[in-house]
Amino acid sequence: MKKFLGIVLILLLIAAVTGFAQKKFAGKSIRLLYFAATYAEAAKEYSKEFEEKTGCKVEVVEFPYLTLYEKMGLSLSTGDSSYDIVTPACQWDGEFEPFMDDLAPLIKRDKFDSEDIIPGLWEQSGKWAGKIMGIPFSNTPQTLAYRTDLIKEMPKNWDDFFKLCDKLNNPAKNFYALAIPGVKEQFSGLWMMVQWSLGGRWADQNWNLTINSAETRKSLEIAKKWMKYADPAAPAWGLPESDAAFLAGNAAIAFSWPTLSIAPNGDNPEKSKVVGKWAVAPIPYEKNGVTVLSSWDMGIPKAAKNKDAAWEWIKFYTSKEKQLANFLKYSILPSRISVWQKPEVKSNKLYPHYQASQQGAVIWWRIPAGTMAEAYVRDAVSNYITDQWNLAKAIKFMEDGFKKLLADYPPAKGVKNTGR
Repeated sequence: MKKFLGIVLILLLIAAVTGFAQKKFAGKSIRLLYFAATYAEAAKEYSKEFEEKTGCKVEVVEFPYLTLYEKMGLSLSTGDSSYDIVTPACQWDGEFEPFMDDLAPLIKRDKFDSEDIIPGLWEQSGKWAGKIMGIPFSNTPQTLAYRTDLIKEMPKNWDDFFKLCDKLNNPAKNFYALAIPGVKEQFSGLWMMVQWSLGGRWADQNWNLTINSAETRKSLEIAKKWMKYADPAAPAWGLPESDAAFLAGNAAIAFSWPTLSIAPNGDNPEKSKVVGKWAVAPIPYEKNGVTVLSSWDMGIPKAAKNKDAAWEWIKFYTSKEKQLANFLKYSILPSRISVWQKPEVKSNKLYPHYQASQQGAVIWWRIPAGTMAEAYVRDAVSNYITDQWNLAKAIKFMEDGFKKLLADYPPAKGVKNTGR
């Protein structure tokens, strides 16, 4: 009996050692830098499955948006090897590309199904100056959420939109037509989508400034008018407060990123008073329907220590299976064409996001000066809507700021303005 048990034990040990050895990255670990949102939550959930499949341990490090930009920029520019994967927002690509590996050889080697990535999305998120620096894993156009019990169909232009707001707004009963994140970091993005949908741009494809335009003036006036239909506290709100007002039933329309809070919580009775009474829609179409894109891509820093394991994670996290799981559980919008065509996705109330992205979701300048340009926009828009500056001063501030940035940080030769 003892001899039999001994043989069994030996066989079990052999099986365990063999199984361990078969895991390609056994004993290794990778460290990932993520935006502190649903993207990081999904990564943490999948880390155990990845370790079971590959033997590689995964550590997810997360920071809020503004802090993430600083942390990522410092790590990349100093050659820090702390992170094996970073996940830039698409507008940071031009700034961070020099510090990232080109993934093209790995894509070719492993026959990565790159044709399934939405082409227009990839051009704006993960590709820069002929280099593949990242694989996009989200595809979120700026849209709005609205109450389906109060609104049959969202208006297609701003005149009709404000007529609807007049009917819905009821401050006496603490009910407002709009829930708006009024802090500068979010409100400026809302203004961008209006300016672009009216046909406006900051500059043409050759970087000639076009910000001083009738479209810019009209869009600023529209954004300022929003505040007439919002809670008086809205100028101090961020996304959490705006989304909370909508979920509490205190607003008919939310200018938001609905996937971050409204979609995951909207039909949860414990967190929402609008269960079954909300949907998403593109912003008023106006001239062209162009809206703001929020996309994140993931790539491998040149200084990374475990590049093969990092690439394995990228393939894993951006796979069709995980893209579908991300959508169904976390409301992360897919970057893969095939996932958008699945019945459970097409029937979901978030499907209008896909329609909005196809009609035109773009990002602002992706050159190294892009983040600084965004700061000029934030200050101009914020000061205008709070009556600190008049229209002419706000536009001149943006124009002068953009002119200085393009002189101090000129785009590389041959790089066109593919944003707005």
